[in-house]
Amino acid sequence: MRRIILILLLIAYTKPEKCEQIKIGNEFYKRQLIATIDGYPTGMTIDPRTENIFFILHKRNYTKGIHILKHGSLGVKELPLSDDVIGQCVAVDTVNNLIYIGTNQGLVTYDNSRAEITAERPMGDDDVRNIFIDKIDNQMYITTGSNHEIFKFMNGSAAVKRYDKIPKAYSFVLDSKGNAFYEYVDGRLYFFSIDLYEPVQYKGFTRELKYILQLNNSDEAIVAVKGSLYRLFTKSILPVKLGQLGFRITGMVFDNKNNIIIGTKGKIYRYKPIDGNDPCPADDYFMSSI
Repeated sequence: MRRIILILLLIAYTKPEKCEQIKIGNEFYKRQLIATIDGYPTGMTIDPRTENIFFILHKRNYTKGIHILKHGSLGVKELPLSDDVIGQCVAVDTVNNLIYIGTNQGLVTYDNSRAEITAERPMGDDDVRNIFIDKIDNQMYITTGSNHEIFKFMNGSAAVKRYDKIPKAYSFVLDSKGNAFYEYVDGRLYFFSIDLYEPVQYKGFTRELKYILQLNNSDEAIVAVKGSLYRLFTKSILPVKLGQLGFRITGMVFDNKNNIIIGTKGKIYRYKPIDGNDPCPADDYFMSSI
């Protein structure tokens, strides 16, 4: 009897570690807390070269500026913008090794190595609300002003041209085929397929301002709505639900390792795909707090 008990204890001791898992789409992910913050993050962007995460920190009824969570860091820091400049969005241009910050007074660039604002792009005093950089041709688009009109830069110069395909939008993404997915100023989601001549509205969502719209590493349009993730298609007006996270999502971005970085009130999580051979991947982030 004693021998049987010892064998059972040995089996229990050598049993592989279990960890919290959640299914998103067809994959299982492990959730890891990588930062706690006093507020909630929006406009999340990740630099694939350094894995540093940029976001806008909101606290109660006001914005506390653009912050950076450096990979492996023990703290979250605010970017050093001047007092009269309000940071509103961030985009990483990996081809030209630049980090752009959209502000209420135009575009500025951030030097990651020196941790300082280095230059302004000649954009006058335009109010830049959103930036999208197309990974296919590195074309940069900006959304400006209270009307949320979209412009694109011409041949890498300072000249801009109105993007007529989408006249106005809070945010938008273009996949590698040129299909556009966007939130129009009426608070609804649309797509503009290269095979069609006019935009089409997605069904199934209640009117929700400020959808969180991103492309994943498979060139798929993913949208976060309240606490759920959906995939958007150009062959159907019905989004496909991928998973329910159990809390309100305020920020989302995909890194180059197929991880999903998710922001919510008080926390930033990383969802890491689980390999069948490694059911509990190690945590390689220090947990930061602000």
